[in-house]
Amino acid sequence: MKDFYSELEVKPDATSEEIKESYRRLAKEYHPDRLPPGTPEKARRYIEEKFKSLQEAYSVLSDPVKRKAYDSQRLSQTKGNERDLGLKAKPSYSTQDGSTWPFDPDKIQKAAEEIELRRRRIETNYNQKIEQVKSELKRNLILIGIKEEDARVDYTFLTRDENIQSCFVFLFLGLLAFLGGWGWIGAILVLIALVSAWSAFFESGYSKEQVEKAKSLQERAKSEIELREKEKSSELSQLTLYCRSRIDYL
Repeated sequence: MKDFYSELEVKPDATSEEIKESYRRLAKEYHPDRLPPGTPEKARRYIEEKFKSLQEAYSVLSDPVKRKAYDSQRLSQTKGNERDLGLKAKPSYSTQDGSTWPFDPDKIQKAAEEIELRRRRIETNYNQKIEQVKSELKRNLILIGIKEEDARVDYTFLTRDENIQSCFVFLFLGLLAFLGGWGWIGAILVLIALVSAWSAFFESGYSKEQVEKAKSLQERAKSEIELREKEKSSELSQLTLYCRSRIDYL
């Protein structure tokens, strides 16, 4: 005989309001519509069976006549082996037909914790490798005379001649914007031109040889970072497949 009180996680002397409240909470928790796309078939079947069991239990315990008949039958079958009614009923994991469901929540929880730990290790491992690449790039850039604040993978290196060229380009575009009636855009472009001019004439700048070496080092670092990101993505995908296989197994 099914234990509907255990199914709804209430005491046998629970009030109608307590039964109703517990049913609503559990029905919301185990509703099949809440399952995300890609949920393994075994997990989906378990949730659907659990939801049906909740509905069956509530249909009996929410009806005073059915509940009275159920209590009478339940007491007659459990006579001499009654449990302390003050204890909270232990959740039941059974299928709709009353048989034991081969889906151990404790094992699932343990597997989930193990998988989450592996995911964090993968993330940490590859993030450290990427940081090592960036640190090595910074060190190599400084060795060829690049300033520390510029020694990073996303910095755009320009020679003095290139700065002068960009200055004239932005100045020309700014004048066109003014003539076209876009004053605020023209002002921004002229400001960029002035910054480029300052960088070209008043800062030391980098030589053509330095810029070429710096760009080469940057490209090498970007390729290595991209490779590490792909490797991380591959390992995380494998972990996802492993997770699904563990759920199906459990």
